[in-house]
Amino acid sequence: MGDERLEKPFEGVAESQEAGFADDLRHFSLRGHGPEDWVGLALLWVLGSLVFTQFFSRYALNDSVSWTEEVARYLLIVLTFIGSVGAVRRGTHIRVEALEQALPRGPRQVLFAIQDAMRLGFWTFGAWISLDLADRMGVMPMDSLDASLAWVYWPVAAAFVGMTMREAWWIWRRWRHGDAPGAQQVVA
Repeated sequence: MGDERLEKPFEGVAESQEAGFADDLRHFSLRGHGPEDWVGLALLWVLGSLVFTQFFSRYALNDSVSWTEEVARYLLIVLTFIGSVGAVRRGTHIRVEALEQALPRGPRQVLFAIQDAMRLGFWTFGAWISLDLADRMGVMPMDSLDASLAWVYWPVAAAFVGMTMREAWWIWRRWRHGDAPGAQQVVA
């Protein structure tokens, strides 16, 4: 037992490459964030406040504020779609890359063009449908508040329009600058 050192199970994790920059603010920059990231951050704080209010009123005061649950649910929907705009901007939506990596360069470029067209078509279709749905359903009332559901439907429609614009910009940048697509870099 004398000189033996006990190995700590998580020693060296913070220094590893996989740890990222979670606790290292030297690499933090405001430059890599788009406007949708800041809107999403603000919505996340509002959502957190609503959930705290809901929790506190229900469990500490034993008298729940009824509208907070419905508003938090709708706010989570809006936050999801606003966050999707940022994911399109960064090119970080989930996808399967097995076929891309297996193809030679020529057919891979064709596959990339097809993928770009399909993604742009999907976001455009989503924008068209969500704009129509927001126009039709925006007058519907909420259950617990005397307010319209327009504040849910129109931000979702705006997010789909934003995803369409970000995807079009992403495609133009990649194909115009000749970096069609290898590894997708984070761009703001």
